[in-house]
Amino acid sequence: MHCIVRYLRQKYDELPPELKKVVESIPDFLSDIETDTELINKREVYEIIAEFIQKNLNEELPLCLDATHIICGENDERLLKERTEDAEKIAEDAKELILTIKVHYELLKGLKYNRRTEIFYRKKNQPAVRKVEEELDWDRAPSDVRSGVLNEEKKISTFKLYPIE
Repeated sequence: MHCIVRYLRQKYDELPPELKKVVESIPDFLSDIETDTELINKREVYEIIAEFIQKNLNEELPLCLDATHIICGENDERLLKERTEDAEKIAEDAKELILTIKVHYELLKGLKYNRRTEIFYRKKNQPAVRKVEEELDWDRAPSDVRSGVLNEEKKISTFKLYPIE
């Protein structure tokens, strides 16, 4: 499966529009069958960031996803694709645009949690923020978020994805 996905991403520019939509939906499909909550959360948050980069830099989504992995310092082979020089350039452009990226996990009532992804960026030389909030089931929370709630009674966990310190 991963070999097919890699091949389709390499040939993305040559694909008809209908097949491009299928290729772009593959990460959603994979996240639906994925059981590792850490990987699911990473995949979903990286897609939010990649879509932001795509919208602001007007680049192809697969390249924006690769650029997202670069700026966030991702090294999990299950998420990474073969990088191209184009992705490196887009990552550099994204670093010029984006000030910081944070993800907040907040415990809600009824075994739910809120995941808020915040992308702080420059818009016409002024700071701006893009927020994406999602209410998700408790069992989909990353293990370190769940353990923070259970062991330390932390109601909110925050992770800074960019810049990497």
